[in-house]
Amino acid sequence: MTSAPGRIITIPAVDGQDPLVRSYLEANRVTCAWRTIAWGWVVVGLLAGIIGAVLGGVVAVESIGVPLDLDDGQSPLVRSINRWLGHPFFSLAGMAVAGLVASTAGSLLRSRGVPAGQEPWWGVAVIALVYLLLYDPLACLGVVVGGISLVYAVAILFRLTALLLGGGGGLRSSELPEPDGGWPVFTVLVPMYREREVAKNILINLAALDYPQDKLDVKFMLEADDSDTLPALQAAGIPAWAEAIVVPPGQPKTKPRACNHGLGTARGEFLVIFDAEDRPEPDQLKQAVLAFRRCAPRVVCLQARLAYHNHAQNLLTRWFALEYNVWFRRYLGGLERMGVPIPLGGTSNHFRTAALRTLGGWDPFNVTEDCDLGMRLHLSGLRTRCLNSTTWEEANSRVGNWLRQRSRWLKGYMITHLVWGRRPLWLLRRLGPWPMLGFLLAVPAVPVLAAFNLILWAIASVHAVLIAIDLSRGFGLYEILATRDHFHQRVSWQVWYQGTREQPTLAALSQVFAVAALVLLAGNLLFVLITLIYGRRPDQRGLGLAALLSPLYWVLIALAGWKGLWQLIVKPHYWEKTLHGLDQH
Repeated sequence: MTSAPGRIITIPAVDGQDPLVRSYLEANRVTCAWRTIAWGWVVVGLLAGIIGAVLGGVVAVESIGVPLDLDDGQSPLVRSINRWLGHPFFSLAGMAVAGLVASTAGSLLRSRGVPAGQEPWWGVAVIALVYLLLYDPLACLGVVVGGISLVYAVAILFRLTALLLGGGGGLRSSELPEPDGGWPVFTVLVPMYREREVAKNILINLAALDYPQDKLDVKFMLEADDSDTLPALQAAGIPAWAEAIVVPPGQPKTKPRACNHGLGTARGEFLVIFDAEDRPEPDQLKQAVLAFRRCAPRVVCLQARLAYHNHAQNLLTRWFALEYNVWFRRYLGGLERMGVPIPLGGTSNHFRTAALRTLGGWDPFNVTEDCDLGMRLHLSGLRTRCLNSTTWEEANSRVGNWLRQRSRWLKGYMITHLVWGRRPLWLLRRLGPWPMLGFLLAVPAVPVLAAFNLILWAIASVHAVLIAIDLSRGFGLYEILATRDHFHQRVSWQVWYQGTREQPTLAALSQVFAVAALVLLAGNLLFVLITLIYGRRPDQRGLGLAALLSPLYWVLIALAGWKGLWQLIVKPHYWEKTLHGLDQH
């Protein structure tokens, strides 16, 4: 490692690679995002689903003697498959058993050291849906839409519970007495990449911190191929209590990779990350130190609140401000009280440096490293608390820039789920049932349901139009939704399956799913009200109309979800750059 005048440190590459990335991979191969999806095990799940369906059909024939009768209107292909498989209940049960066997094998037979316990279930799910589609397309539609609605309904209830429990404000001291032994050294990491526009601002904002400057250990983490940011910092004047560290070239080029280099040279007892555009409240570091002194040693992270200073710039920034106010002022506090893993924000999370080093720092392969770290903290028996101190950020004011940022966030949430879902039974044993459910609803449910929003809303809109057409033709609402009467004369589809002509298992599922769909509709309307109530801040005005229009914002989130899903498949480690300083133009 060589140091140049002006407190600039350049870390060299080793054999053309970043040595920290290689060492992290060697130490954390099982729990890092180096590999995201094991496609071979998806194929294993497909084969297992077929085998399970056939074996289930054999059991059905032995148990009930004959295949389940079908309506005369079914196609020859469907009737042939029915004779082969025997009975939908037994066939689906056989698929489930086969999925459990394949998942267990994927967890134990690790390809290149990485388990794959969840991918077989995806293959089994595809086979099950294809079978249902051939058996009864309408029943399949009801199961798919209803199943998604059921998960959505549970997620809504979980979110509502967290919001109701999220009052209280977080840790904060009314006075700031100097602790025994004086204020400890506090490391501040500022990862920067092509941040010329805001380089001067972050120096001003850090200089405004009410903390002894001789106890500050500020590190600007720069990339080797960034030719703009370092000159901008030098022109603004790097102070004596800060240094610029140029990390070696290497892949993946992510924020956590740069932060790990800063962690390696950190001198502080505590450590915080600020983004280049951040404006932390001046007393935030002192608040963090005093909060840590009051907390038990197992509390190793404090998540400060984030808010937007340019909320009034346009409608998009108002939506973004509403979302952050709900998330940081209510939701995270609710997760803390519920005792489930907390997905950290990407900035203003304060750590005990020693504990962070013990955990190995951040996963350089995960583009939402903060969410992943929150999960690792919880699994290690460590805890996160909320800090009642605000860092003001710049809300994205351009749709394209916003989509790049949000799709990366949602992709990172999916990656975090893929990493920790590799061993489902192991994860359940380590977390316990309730925290496991909390993880599923707070992490993977966010991007998955965001992506499915478009599908659900499109289906709901089409069905509403078709129901209106049938009503105009003289059919009754109950007849449309719950019977097959005059089925070939109607354009809308049945939702509630009942009666002697229906398969009992699918009929029972349809009734559960129909109720879930109603909860989904009511939940969406309720969240508009929640946004209106909890999205307000005393120092932010003009958010009421934006709250009422928030369903339009959800459409943007859904588009970002699909983009994130696509990038998860084609380039999972790609970090799309978010432009800052747009509020100054």
